[in-house]
Amino acid sequence: MTCKKCGSENVRIEVVTETKTKHRGCIGWFFWILLIICTFGLLLIIPLITNTKIKSKTYKLAVCQNCGYSWRI
Repeated sequence: MTCKKCGSENVRIEVVTETKTKHRGCIGWFFWILLIICTFGLLLIIPLITNTKIKSKTYKLAVCQNCGYSWRI
């Protein structure tokens, strides 16, 4: 594999994983506490409300060791 910028063959391939975590804010916790106070029957729904959502993406990245240019494969 050759670098697209400088033409060097000194290229390293890396595997990169990006993760994003989305948490509930204090407004979400306020409603959660309000639901507990109002009724105990909603205890089955509360775990669904308080779950955090995690998204991850994995891709390969080639990095030229001479000039530092990187691109996705």
